[in-house]
Amino acid sequence: MKALITGIYGFVGVHLAGYLLGQNYHVAGFCLESDIDEKALPSDVEIFTGDLRDQNEIARVVDGYKPDAVIHLAAVSSVKFSFENPAETFAVNILGTLNLLEAISRLNKSAKTLLISSSEIYGQLNIKDTPVEETAILAPVNPYGVSKAAVDLLGYQYFISYDMPVYRIRAFSHSGPRQSTQAVLSDWAFQTAKVELGLAPPEIKVGNLKVIRDYMDVRDVVRAYLAILEKGQPGEAYNVCSGNRYELGKLLNLIISFCSKPIKIIRDPSRFRPVDIPVLVGSPEKLKAATGWKPQIEIDTTLKDLYSYWLEHLRRQAK
Repeated sequence: MKALITGIYGFVGVHLAGYLLGQNYHVAGFCLESDIDEKALPSDVEIFTGDLRDQNEIARVVDGYKPDAVIHLAAVSSVKFSFENPAETFAVNILGTLNLLEAISRLNKSAKTLLISSSEIYGQLNIKDTPVEETAILAPVNPYGVSKAAVDLLGYQYFISYDMPVYRIRAFSHSGPRQSTQAVLSDWAFQTAKVELGLAPPEIKVGNLKVIRDYMDVRDVVRAYLAILEKGQPGEAYNVCSGNRYELGKLLNLIISFCSKPIKIIRDPSRFRPVDIPVLVGSPEKLKAATGWKPQIEIDTTLKDLYSYWLEHLRRQAK
């Protein structure tokens, strides 16, 4: 089986490529030339470069490689960035997805296509609305969420219009080694590791600690993606989530506990969003029923591995 991963050098892309290789897939990736990191992936992963916003570039790759499966990870994924740059967010996430679907639709045999959307498409949920199921109304409240709702609906339209085997993935928060510091848990783990190594004063700057999120380990997430490819139903939407509720403040305290030094927590107004969703917790029951998948890695392990990753990274940099 030949898999094409867009955004392959991203956080999830690297983990997914390694997992698929272990499952005897031939793996190729599509990315911007500036994203290439030769140390991140094995040499037998084939890399194509281009910009999803250019329909000719992605069509050339899809037509030439003829994948059996496409996992579409490439995206603007920062809510903060989306508020600052909504036009670029829509161009990359919506137009890029449209160009990809058009290219796949022209194959003689359509590739199974996983479109990775986000829990942000559900919008302003309250505790009573959770765990949210896939039948809930889509009501995003930030540009990133709006763009991902469009991606989700584009996938459904291509399934209905062209009978393409599209699977709509609504990914909830996930973390783990290699995650960018644009993500809050990775940022805290990075700041804590710097304190441990004496590279920063013993303090951590934070935003809203009261929000509740459904977190998973990225290594469980990539297992879920393959399970959906192999056992899911085309056209369906699937929450990829744990169903567990985590208040961010408690996760921060867990990360800080890994450090041998006392750390002061400082509220930073620049880290607060214009609109913050108080709770995002999903129901994984549909995914479990369809595939038998369930998360295996506890949050303590995820955060300890993330912290250890940043410790090692910073030690290598210091040499």
